[in-house]
Amino acid sequence: MSVVSLNTGWLATHWKKVLVLMLLYVAGGYLGICVAAFPGTFFAQVWLPSGIGLVMFCLFGRRALFLVALASLLVNGPFALQHLDKNGAVTTGILIVFSPALDALQSFLAWRFWRLDREPRLSRLGLQRFLSAILLAVSVSILLMANLHLFLGLIEPNEFIARFAMMALADLQGLFLIIPLWLALRRAAYDVLSYPLFFSALAIPVPLLLASLEPTLAALLFPLIAFIIIRLRFIGAALALFVAGGCVVILVATGNDPLQMGEGVDAFSRWALIVLALGTPMLLMGIVLDDSYDYQIHLEARVSERTQALQDALAAAHTLAITDSLTRAFNRRQMETLVHDEVERAQRYQQPMSLIILDIDHFKKVNDNYGHPVGDKVLQKVSEILAGSLRQSDSLGRWGGEEFLILLPQIHLGAAASVAEKLRLAVCATNFELKTPVTISLGVAELRDDESAGDWITRADQALYLAKDRGRNQLAIAD
Repeated sequence: MSVVSLNTGWLATHWKKVLVLMLLYVAGGYLGICVAAFPGTFFAQVWLPSGIGLVMFCLFGRRALFLVALASLLVNGPFALQHLDKNGAVTTGILIVFSPALDALQSFLAWRFWRLDREPRLSRLGLQRFLSAILLAVSVSILLMANLHLFLGLIEPNEFIARFAMMALADLQGLFLIIPLWLALRRAAYDVLSYPLFFSALAIPVPLLLASLEPTLAALLFPLIAFIIIRLRFIGAALALFVAGGCVVILVATGNDPLQMGEGVDAFSRWALIVLALGTPMLLMGIVLDDSYDYQIHLEARVSERTQALQDALAAAHTLAITDSLTRAFNRRQMETLVHDEVERAQRYQQPMSLIILDIDHFKKVNDNYGHPVGDKVLQKVSEILAGSLRQSDSLGRWGGEEFLILLPQIHLGAAASVAEKLRLAVCATNFELKTPVTISLGVAELRDDESAGDWITRADQALYLAKDRGRNQLAIAD
C-alpha cells in the first residue's frame, strides 16, 4: 500500500513531464516510421525515441522502465499489427511484447553506463563516457533484437549484419541528436531559443538545398556550422547537429539526397555515418569552447574579487593612515591637512569658518587615579559624544593627548560658540562611572580674512587656555 501511495504521489508531482515526454516519444516514433522508414519495413531510419527514452531515465530513474516500455508499445504495437497477416499471430505477439522490452532495456543500459545524467552539459570526459555508453547499450539491445528477428524468421542469416547495422545506426542517431540538445536546453533554454541561434539554425538547410543544384555547394554547411559553434559554443553545436541531421534524414527519405550517395539503405547508412562522424568533433568543439568560456568567466570573477579585495585593503590602509586608532577620530596629521585645505577654500570663496579646540579637564588625574585603560575609555567616550553632536560636514580630530580639534565650515563665531556650549553640556551630562564628573574646556575662534591656518589655531588655543584659567568646564571666545 505504501509503494502504491509513493508511486501515486510521484506521478502527481511529475505528471506534466511524464506526459510531455510520452507524447514526444510516440510522436518521434510515428514521425520516423511514417516519414523516414526503410522500404518495405516499419523501421525508422532515425529512431528519435531512443534519445527520448534515455532522457526519461535521466529524469525519472528506474521508474522510466515502465514509461519507456509503454511508450514503445504505443508506437510499435499498431505497426506490428499491420503486418499480422504476413507475420502471423505468434510472431506479431512476440514482437509486440519484446520490442518495447528491448527499447526499455536499451535506455536503461545507456543510463546505467553513462551515469552523468545530472551534469548540466557534456564535459570532455562526459562525452567519452556518453559515446561508450550508447555504443554498448545499442549493441546489446540491437543484437538481441536482430537475433529475435532471425529466430522468428523475419530475416535470413545473410541479412543479419545488415539488419543489425540498420537498426543500430537508427538508434545511435536518435541518441546522438536528442541527448546533446536536451542537455543544452536543460542548461540554458533561453539561449537555445534566442534570436541569433534561432536564425542561425534556420540557415543550416540552405546549403543542403543548394547541393541539390550543385553537390559542391554542400561544403558551405561546414563554415556555417563552425560559425554557429564559435559564437554559441556547446548549445550551438547541439542545435546545429540536430537540425542538420534532421534535414539530411528528410532529404534522403524524400529522394532528394544532396550528394547522391545511393538509394534507400545505402544512402541512409552513408549519411548516418557522416552525421555520427562529424557530430562528434562538433560536440567536442562546443565543449572545448564552453570550457574556455567558463574558465574566462572564472578568471574574470577571480580578478574582480582580488581587485575588490585590494581596493578594500587600500581603503582600510588609508583609513588607518588618517584615523586615530583609539578614538576613531581623524589624527593630527589629517587634521592639519584639512585645516589648511579648508582655510584656502573658505578664503577663496569668502565663506565663514570657525574652529573649536577643547581639552578634557584634569585628565592626568583620571590616568593617575584609575589607570590608563580607564583613561582610554574616557577618551573614546568623549570622542563618541563629540562626533554624535556634530554635523556631517564638520570634522573632528584628536589634536593631542586629551585635546580635540573641530572644524566648523560655513559657520560664524556666534553659532560656533553655541555648538561649543552644546558639546560642553553633553559631556557634563554623561555618566562616565567615575567618582568625579568629566568636563571639558573649549576655545572658539572664527577665521579672519587673510589669516594663516597657524595663526587661526594659535588664537583658538589661546582661548582654550583662557577658559582653563577661568576655572575650566567652560568656553572662551578668541579676541
